[in-house]
Amino acid sequence: MKRKISPVPTKQFKTWETTDSLKLYLLYFLILLSPAQDMRAQEDSILRREIQVEKSENLVPVEFDATEIEEYKKQDAYNYLESTEEDSWWVRFKKWLNLKYNQFINWLFGSYDANGILAFFIRIFPYVIIFAVLALIVWLFTRLNPGAKILAEPGKSKVILSEEEELVKNEDLSSLISKAVSEENYRFAVRYQYLRSLKLLDENDLIQYEFQKTNKEYLQEIQEKRLQQLFAEVTKFYEFIWYGNFKVSSADYKIAANGFSKIENELKPVKNA
Repeated sequence: MKRKISPVPTKQFKTWETTDSLKLYLLYFLILLSPAQDMRAQEDSILRREIQVEKSENLVPVEFDATEIEEYKKQDAYNYLESTEEDSWWVRFKKWLNLKYNQFINWLFGSYDANGILAFFIRIFPYVIIFAVLALIVWLFTRLNPGAKILAEPGKSKVILSEEEELVKNEDLSSLISKAVSEENYRFAVRYQYLRSLKLLDENDLIQYEFQKTNKEYLQEIQEKRLQQLFAEVTKFYEFIWYGNFKVSSADYKIAANGFSKIENELKPVKNA
């Protein structure tokens, strides 16, 4: 037997539809309201935190030991300051040279990336320049040699002066005198004559020959008045010719040689005594 289903009334269906719509609106309102409540709760929490008053009745001030703090400051583990050292002038100079060299290479090759033999040449090029500069300095020094020019003698007179002691003590002055006269080098002949007089005076213990002594000191050492007078005359003649760089004639040399002969004649009796 079939059961007869009665149709739902239209009015009741509309009531259910209205009820569902209200539920949806209520759910949507609750969703929107929940963030606002969270934000308000956070604001209330912040306000409560701000309102909290700290009571300082039971607080005890902290005291620090100044001596202990200074000890910590001295330890490297607590030194957080980074000290930067300034480059020396030599380091700055090398950096400047390196900068100029790189600028020159960039100007020469541009953006070209060198490799192989060219790259090797670029690496050794600064050392080649340094070697060339040092070689040039050495060559100029040996070529010009200003020190040698200062120390070198301007003439033969200074060469003989530097060898004076050797001439007086070891050389045969009589042979040197004869050779100078034969070559008409009368200036050197007078020089050798004077050195032979000093040698004879030293051998006769009338003076003590020393290279650094002056002619005035030799005069003061001679005690014999006649010999002292003769030596003073030849000394004046010798200094005039030798240090004055005057050209000596044959007649001038004969006058000087006569004075030296007188000294030798005065020394003979002293030597025989």
